[in-house]
Amino acid sequence: MDIFQILKKDHQTVKDLFKKLEGTGGREGKSREKLFSQLKEDLEAHSQGEEAVFYPALKEHTEMETLIAEATEEHQEVSNLLEEMQELETESEDWSSKLAELKKNVLHHVKEEEGEIFKKAKEILSKDKIQTLGKEFQEAKKQAAAG
Repeated sequence: MDIFQILKKDHQTVKDLFKKLEGTGGREGKSREKLFSQLKEDLEAHSQGEEAVFYPALKEHTEMETLIAEATEEHQEVSNLLEEMQELETESEDWSSKLAELKKNVLHHVKEEEGEIFKKAKEILSKDKIQTLGKEFQEAKKQAAAG
């Protein structure tokens, strides 16, 4: 798979996890914790993979610098929210409102990435580079998940 297919697949996985999380109520604490743990792990590995592989390949092109800086900043905001949520009880209202904020931030990031960033990246990256980045990204994600 090329880098764009992999990233879109990851984005869909995260959207599905948000749906499952929103379907859990306060009494389903264990289920919520498990789903949140999976969401956190997926988002962190995805972000680390992008920052290690995808974004550096695009940063070489000056027209991408601002978009990549913005995307990296959005990753940091998501990371901060995940850390805040980790400290809260999953049954609390604060946790639920943070989940809504997290979802909003992630979906905004996905929309920008799959729109503007992907469009420009497809124009500047060769077919070979797109394939190579896919392999490198998957490896970076494995390393991130392994700790």
